[in-house]
Amino acid sequence: MKKLVKFIFILFMFYISAVLVFGESSDENSIAAGVVPHHLLAKEIIEDFFGYIIRQKQLPDTIILFSPDHFNCSALKKENSFISVSGESRSVRLEGIAVDTELLKKLARDNHITQDRSAILSEFGITNLLAFIKKYLPETKIIPIIIPEDISLEEVNRLIVTIDNKASSNTVLIASVDFSHYLPSIAADFHDTKSIRVLLNFEEEEFKNIEVDSWQSLYGIRLFARLRGHEQPIVIAHRNSVDFLPNDGDKTTSYFCAAFQEGQRRDDILAETVLLAGDMMLGRGLEKLMTENGIYYPFQKIVQLLRGVDIVFANFEGPIKENVPGISEDEAKFASRPEVLEAVRWSQINLLSLANNHTTDLGEEGLEETKEWLQKYQINFIGTTLPDHQHIKNNSFYTEQYVFLAFNRILPYIDYQESIIKEVEKTKQSNPGKIIIVSIHWGKENELISSPIQRELAHQIIAAGADVIVGHHPHVVQEIELIDNRPVFYSLGNFIFNQQAYSETREGLLIGITMTADNLTLWLFPIKNQAGQPMLLSQLEAEIFLNNLAKKSDKRLWEELKKGIIELERTR
Repeated sequence: MKKLVKFIFILFMFYISAVLVFGESSDENSIAAGVVPHHLLAKEIIEDFFGYIIRQKQLPDTIILFSPDHFNCSALKKENSFISVSGESRSVRLEGIAVDTELLKKLARDNHITQDRSAILSEFGITNLLAFIKKYLPETKIIPIIIPEDISLEEVNRLIVTIDNKASSNTVLIASVDFSHYLPSIAADFHDTKSIRVLLNFEEEEFKNIEVDSWQSLYGIRLFARLRGHEQPIVIAHRNSVDFLPNDGDKTTSYFCAAFQEGQRRDDILAETVLLAGDMMLGRGLEKLMTENGIYYPFQKIVQLLRGVDIVFANFEGPIKENVPGISEDEAKFASRPEVLEAVRWSQINLLSLANNHTTDLGEEGLEETKEWLQKYQINFIGTTLPDHQHIKNNSFYTEQYVFLAFNRILPYIDYQESIIKEVEKTKQSNPGKIIIVSIHWGKENELISSPIQRELAHQIIAAGADVIVGHHPHVVQEIELIDNRPVFYSLGNFIFNQQAYSETREGLLIGITMTADNLTLWLFPIKNQAGQPMLLSQLEAEIFLNNLAKKSDKRLWEELKKGIIELERTR
């Protein structure tokens, strides 16, 4: 775990190329904003943050402290507004700290701010930091502001612009925010990759899609840093609650702490994050479970992992049709109602492969209707092979750093091997700097080891230019192989499926991907499926699963597989 934390920390320190030297003063007061955790478990991080502030030559006149609305006070009041204390009296104090009432009154003129002292005093995102402000900055005034989760981007923009116009040059904005929640530390570190990237790069439209307890607070301080020309980040810490409380490994909280000082951010690019899942089918028995328990039922115990990722991919089995014909449990046909796509979108899955043997279970007409429904729900898809299978159509999806391809090798309509190789070669040649991820539907059902045919084709696809291969269709997790230092996951097993008869079909594997200019990191997340609901394995269960996976996989990956992280050098 310590090795992983160090790796992530070094990654971001490299990104910003900033060195934090404690004990030295800066040439001027250059801190405009910062983010700091509010869990007292992370006390030493909070101490380091305020210790860094007081080493500036000029201390802040006022700190505006943003906090999540942990107790949903805004909903109790039935009004959507920021929450603070009264600014009417000149002598308002909070836990012995003076409130900047003059500035607060100016902010309230242009923004909807509800006065509720009791809400402020009950919000630990505020109160947990007051003692540190009083200790390190006793002469600094404060303005505490709770930001409810339903506050819009436009409302935050208005508040920050008002602060920029009305506040002194020595005003500092602080977001009291914890990062990834309720996940094992390895999953938290994977999530934080995107959250920190969005924060440092100021990716305005992506703040809504990160896994933190108040994206609005982070957006607000980051916008203020830009308006003030203080965009150079100083990373103070990136740690996890397991570092302070080792026995609490299954559901952790991660902490990222940084200050923004005068200067411009670098234009270095940190990669998008990707999460790859196995076979998903939402018809037959799953349809019954959703009817009984609600449309979101299949995703409720895994959605925390899926949130806060750029691309979440799965292999979707069976067409989507408004009037699903009667299909018995004995038939090898699948079909789902359009309403299930609302749950898919809610879960944050945003890319599906239709390259499988069940996509055309209701014929070409069913496939066309499937595509129409996916477009309506704004879910991307690839791999729609038709009888004219010599011409691969709708097969690729592009992002800034990845290209996704999907192929089907299972009857009735298959992609020819020659066509697959040509498509991969053409894609690599036209996208030389991108990671090519190939999803392929192949192999034999319930076989725990790949077939010689799979392995032969995998070598050809890698030689053609693929960087990662993920397989589907066997419905069980198969081995992992390295071919020319590129990983092949022969089968990810089931993600959401109604196969409960065997323990192997109730298991699955999700693969997270992050990268730098030189390295590709793959994060392994074993899951189990209970009554149609996938969920992460416990720490002990995951250790057993990964150990068994390592035994049947490429021996060069023995140690990395047991740890659940594969780090590979990028060579092309």
